[in-house]
Amino acid sequence: MATSIAPIAPVDPPVIKAAGGILQRSTPRGDEVMVVYRKRHQDWVLPRGKVKDGESFQEAAMREVQDETGCSCRIGNYLGTISYSDNGVPKVVLFWKMTLVEDKGARKSEEIGEALWLQMPAAIERLTHAQEKALVSRIGSLPKQSQLPVEPALPPVNHVAPAASHAAAPMPYVSKNVSVANHRAHSRLLRECEAFRVELGFLERRSARADNFWAIAAHEQLNNVLRCLESDDIEGGWFGLHAAQRYAVFGMNQIELANRAHVLRQESQKINSWRAEAMESLLSGSSDHLTAENVADAIALRNEDFSHRHSKAGITGDRLRVLLVICGLAAIAAAPFLFLSGRIPMVAAVLFFGLLGSTICSAQSLIAGRNEAGVPNLFITLTPVLFGALAGLGGYAIYEYMPSITFHSGERHISAVMGLAFLFGCLGQRLLVHLAGGRKRKAIPS
Repeated sequence: MATSIAPIAPVDPPVIKAAGGILQRSTPRGDEVMVVYRKRHQDWVLPRGKVKDGESFQEAAMREVQDETGCSCRIGNYLGTISYSDNGVPKVVLFWKMTLVEDKGARKSEEIGEALWLQMPAAIERLTHAQEKALVSRIGSLPKQSQLPVEPALPPVNHVAPAASHAAAPMPYVSKNVSVANHRAHSRLLRECEAFRVELGFLERRSARADNFWAIAAHEQLNNVLRCLESDDIEGGWFGLHAAQRYAVFGMNQIELANRAHVLRQESQKINSWRAEAMESLLSGSSDHLTAENVADAIALRNEDFSHRHSKAGITGDRLRVLLVICGLAAIAAAPFLFLSGRIPMVAAVLFFGLLGSTICSAQSLIAGRNEAGVPNLFITLTPVLFGALAGLGGYAIYEYMPSITFHSGERHISAVMGLAFLFGCLGQRLLVHLAGGRKRKAIPS
């Protein structure tokens, strides 16, 4: 069968570049943020817009904020980047923190229907898009700008192409035969990669150091991401992107390191492992003493935790599917025995209910995250379940032959027998897991 040749992708993939600002003012009620309503999109957003030819990101941010809000402002710290797809084309928006100088009040235009000053919680609630909500919530608890050293104003920067050694790799071709889920994962990673490439270029051009080793390493990792995308290795692509983001930390100034450290401290509170304490230890101390090495190590720990949880979720899903298949096969296997005479139908039903009880307990343990086995071994998954089925049979034997213990008069109650088999199946599964787990290793005091 003949195979079609993939079309040649453009060498320089299109990226829409935009800039904006989080405009703040101080009031007796607390700090307020400006949000605007876009008529065409019918959403509430932070003021931002596209970068024009020959214009720097900072100049575009100042111009767009003034055009959309009618306020003159002073630009402050660089806060971060958001990215999304605009009609299939990656779009990146770089944001700066801004403080109000003068509110001229002329806020309505053909594109902007309304502009409002809102306190932080109300602004976060009013904003439509999750990435902008996260950006505003991030700066809500950062130090005041007057408490941080002032970043010198940057001269206008013309957007020139990177050096030949840093040139963008060709955009990978996406086959039309891949599933919808894979296509979405592919598109999301590509969008994040191109968005970060824009941010990396900004940090590289701003850097005054002669040896931009971090930029060279970051560009190499981004090229690795695109190579992984060509082979549909999504996990490898994310690994390369995370590595590139760690290298980019070395191009940040002290203010940006402090902002990034604050975000990492907040993220560490959601991590339930030793990595959280390690991150807090790396980021402890004042903002003035933060180093790029410590911040990069903290990012690596966060990414490791993300990768671990992603891998564990995949293993858990596979095991749950195995348990579901086992229950289905057990029901099919037990059905013919129910039409026989004697004790065989009862034994078959007891075995099934014992298996059902042990399966439900295994599934509950997997969902709760108590199963720490990292190897998706089918035998390890099935052994406690099968042992629970045999334990259910043992419960039936106790009920049948020891009426003095089970307090029944010899009359057989089907519901009681099935309930006892289910209970013994749960207990048998938990007992075997407990015995196999052994004693946990004691933590070594620091």
